Amino acid sequence: MSDTPRGRRGRGGQGGHEPRARIRTRELRAMELAALGWSQHQIAADLGISQAAVSKLLKRIELRVLRELTDTVERQKARQSLRLETLFAESMRAWTDSKSDATRRRQRKSQGGARGDAVVAEVTVENQHGDPRYLEEARKALADHRKIWGLDAPQKVDVRATRNPYVDMSDEELRAALDRQSRLLAAADDDATKKEPAQIQQETDHADSK
Repeated sequence: MSDTPRGRRGRGGQGGHEPRARIRTRELRAMELAALGWSQHQIAADLGISQAAVSKLLKRIELRVLRELTDTVERQKARQSLRLETLFAESMRAWTDSKSDATRRRQRKSQGGARGDAVVAEVTVENQHGDPRYLEEARKALADHRKIWGLDAPQKVDVRATRNPYVDMSDEELRAALDRQSRLLAAADDDATKKEPAQIQQETDHADSK
């Protein structure tokens, strides 16, 4: 039978019954030494445990830190998403308001009449077509939201041109390309045959001297 009292679970560490505070202190010490570049054998000698125990301890620390960082990133992404959703809602609300009819009121004096000058109130209703700048802000908010969560499809990159630049050419385009290459080669041959023998010898001597 185990010496552990019934109903009480071991807490790990040496023998499986060390207090959590001591385990935590050992983890912090191991993490500090690992950051200083100590090997696992050196850390084991410092802590008085085996190298295998140090390896397990460091792995447990790394997994815990990774979980914490992942949770932090996800929370930040969620927080930014809420803000972008607010911006999108406000932009769409402003867009709707900008399409509402505009009512203008003005007063003018009317001359003449039995009672002399009178003040006349005029009400004008103007139709609005909406301000597209609000839609642009809404579009930007949606684009940023997709970027945060990686919802945009990856851009397609065509690498065929790096392998064979003639693969998409028609037969007529291929013949034209071959004709251009032939003319260039013929021009180069003509240029070489027109050189004087003395010039060719001079170029040969210059190349040999390098």
